[in-house]
Amino acid sequence: MSNEKNEKVEKLLASSQIYQFLSMCLFEPDEKLVEFLNNKDYMNEVGSCLRMNGNGELSGTFKCVQDELKNISPDIMHKGYLHMFGNATVAMDCPPYEMYFSGSHIYQQTQDLADISGFYRAFGLEVSKDDTNNRWDHIAVELEFLHFLTYKIAYAIENHGEKELESCATGKKKFLNAHIGRWIQAFSKAVERKTTVEFYRQVAKLANDFVHLEMKNLGVSAEEIDELQSGEPDYLQRLEGKSASACDSCMEEEKY
Repeated sequence: MSNEKNEKVEKLLASSQIYQFLSMCLFEPDEKLVEFLNNKDYMNEVGSCLRMNGNGELSGTFKCVQDELKNISPDIMHKGYLHMFGNATVAMDCPPYEMYFSGSHIYQQTQDLADISGFYRAFGLEVSKDDTNNRWDHIAVELEFLHFLTYKIAYAIENHGEKELESCATGKKKFLNAHIGRWIQAFSKAVERKTTVEFYRQVAKLANDFVHLEMKNLGVSAEEIDELQSGEPDYLQRLEGKSASACDSCMEEEKY
């Protein structure tokens, strides 16, 4: 493989790891997660990935994330997460779900959720009804999907032909345009206003900045939602329990 391809694969793998890190930070935390995020070797690796694909601002925000992790207990982080996103019911002023940002029209919600699950299925991910915590449109699940899809692009460069590579690359651009690229900024603003835990404020900023950097590098523009829409999307309450979980193998043939 040429040096140019090697460099491209390395950058893609770095981006994939950044998405995975952001996804982990935005799932509901437990003691094991906090311990993992305080692993010096792992955090140094994430920092290296950001330096490879990001800029000084991203590295500065990541340094703030690291500093906050040193001073937070698992209990405080968990309480902060529930305060921010809600517990038994979704926090309407800071929901972690795309559909709460995109409006409350039932037909549009149905179409958008079907589109998200279609993306997951098209690239070999099982859409499960067993996980009641992480719905398809949860911010962490969408970031996890981009981790998976970016890895598949790197794998396609090394192991597949142009058809498979184009399928994955096009899928990533479309997902950024139609989904997470539309609401990540409004989500970040909502977290900034609501959270009592500085760690989450910095993670949301890092996620927003990194997704927008990716969009810029890929030439993707999205019709962005500036602010959280008012009113509860009632239809979504009947969809609780639906989520996407990654398959064990990232190498299944894509159908998208």
